[in-house]
Amino acid sequence: MISGYTALYGLVAHPAHHSLSPMIHNLGFKQHQIDARYLVFDSQAQPQNIATAIRTLGVAGVNLSMPYKQSLVPLMDELMPAAQLVGAINTVALQSGKLVGTNTDGDGFWRALQKRYPNLASQQIVMLGAGGAGLAIIEAAARYGVATIQVFKRQNPTYVAVEQRLVTIANHHSMSIVLHDYADEQALQHALITADCVINATNLGMVNTPGLPMAAPLIRQIAPTCLVTDLIYAPRQTAFLQLAAQSGHSTQNGLGMLIEQAALSFQFWTGRVLQTDPIYHALMKEF
Repeated sequence: MISGYTALYGLVAHPAHHSLSPMIHNLGFKQHQIDARYLVFDSQAQPQNIATAIRTLGVAGVNLSMPYKQSLVPLMDELMPAAQLVGAINTVALQSGKLVGTNTDGDGFWRALQKRYPNLASQQIVMLGAGGAGLAIIEAAARYGVATIQVFKRQNPTYVAVEQRLVTIANHHSMSIVLHDYADEQALQHALITADCVINATNLGMVNTPGLPMAAPLIRQIAPTCLVTDLIYAPRQTAFLQLAAQSGHSTQNGLGMLIEQAALSFQFWTGRVLQTDPIYHALMKEF
């Protein structure tokens, strides 16, 4: 039942209506008997207008996706440490009239990975792409025992800025992060041979962006014991994961990350711990 005291949360993104976040969070509110609802706001408004709307309407918290993860950063009154290092936010809370931004993507990814593969030794990582979610995973990696990350990114206008941010993250966590040009197939092949985990953080493989994040023959160069992961969860198994599975690799899609990052957002907003197993089973049953 919605009352005059029902708290409002939501996702601000474009496109947004395909998102599973409303189901996850509304199940969470039901789980903890919290008088709140989570909606989708499919918006192309200017970032300043989004920030103003959150304050003016008293929206208790929002998640952010494209195109707002980076553009709303300068409009926050406070940034949590991980968000400062990454330069991107996916979660905003309205606290005493102030907008507080954080990023739960990175810890969400590693929590999901450890949940399914608790004995996985992920010291050597190959990261394909370095957008907002990819950078968040890189920043969080040190907290989960990762020693070295080899990042492959296209030579585009953001390359130098990403390189500088990776240096900052590496220095902060005292870890090794090496950035390569995505076109350097020799470097990629060498990195794949010794990797414990390969992460596709590009959009190649999504329903509207078919394709592979690397040439098919390179997938066979991945170390046999290496886990192959994809941040994409629709489709549930991308062409990349299909080829990796055919080569005998263990694989994981992005659904676990989606749920675990949502649980961390939920806790950031409410202080309550979300039980994720029932939500995972509900999503699998629904879809």
